[in-house]
Amino acid sequence: MQSFTNDDEQGAYNLAEAFTEKALACMKNAEEASEAFRKGRIAMHRQFKARGLSEVEADIRWSGSAPAARAIADNQFFMTQASMYNVAAATQYAKALYLKKQ
Repeated sequence: MQSFTNDDEQGAYNLAEAFTEKALACMKNAEEASEAFRKGRIAMHRQFKARGLSEVEADIRWSGSAPAARAIADNQFFMTQASMYNVAAATQYAKALYLKKQ
């Protein structure tokens, strides 16, 4: 664990930690969206199996549904946000280390 002595170093480190927390929250939301997609797909498979239809037909129907599209869009959005926050956190960590070495 690094110890930062002045306000600029500590500020950069605190900002990096905040960005990391936001990235983790976005990853959790992305995982929830992925799980929603998976659960919907399984439910569609069960419905189609009960009707005697194939899993391929269920996948095609599920892929074209609004809940599936929303789950995929949410997953992509939150993954993009998580990536952005991770890059910002890495930048702030680097800044804190740079300021420490000055």
